[in-house]
Amino acid sequence: MGRRSTVGDEGGRPPGRAGAVVRVTGPALVALAVVTAVAGAAHWSERQASADTGPAATARLGGLDAEPGTAGWTAMANHDMDGQSNYQMPSAMMPGAPEGDDMRLGIPITLTNGTGSVRRFDLAREFSLSGGKDGASRKLHADTLGELPRLNAGSAVRGVLYFDLEAPQAGDAPLLLVWKRDGDVRRMTVRMPGGTPEQHQHSS
Repeated sequence: MGRRSTVGDEGGRPPGRAGAVVRVTGPALVALAVVTAVAGAAHWSERQASADTGPAATARLGGLDAEPGTAGWTAMANHDMDGQSNYQMPSAMMPGAPEGDDMRLGIPITLTNGTGSVRRFDLAREFSLSGGKDGASRKLHADTLGELPRLNAGSAVRGVLYFDLEAPQAGDAPLLLVWKRDGDVRRMTVRMPGGTPEQHQHSS
C-alpha cells in the first residue's frame, strides 16, 4: 500500500494555505470597496449640496469671497428733458443709456482673496443677474473695477457691478446675483433700496 502524503498539495504548499489566502484577501477587498464607495458618496453629496445651495448674502468660489452691498438705481445724466417732466429722452439721443423701460442698477461688491496665492477672475464672464419681471438672465453691463484681472494673496477690492433691467414690482421674482466660477454656481440675494425708481413714460 502506498503512503498518503501529508507534506503539501500538488504545488508543494501546505494543505489549506490557498484557502487561507482567499479568506484573508476577500475581506480586505470588500473593506476597500466599501471605503471607496463611502468616499465617492461623500464627494457626490458635497457637490450636490453645493449645487443645491439656495441664495445667500455672501459666497465663496475658487478661492475668492464675494460680499454684495445694498444695490441702488443709478441716476443717468439728462435722463429727463427738463428734469421735471415725465418725458424721457430717446435712447438714441443718450448713447450708453438703458434701452426701453430698463433702468440701471448698481450693486456694490467686495471681492477678497483669503488664500496664500494669486487668484484670477473675470467679472464679465462670472457675474450675471437673474429674477425681476421676466426672470431673464442679465449680463453685466459695466463695472468700476476696470481691467483688474486678479487679486494678490490676502488682498481685497471693492467696486460696483451695473446691470440694465426693468424695475421690479411687487410679485416679481427676487433679484439674484449669479456667480459662476470653476464649474460651480452661487446665487446671492440682492438687497434693494427702500423704493423703486419712478416709472417714466417714453416717447413713441
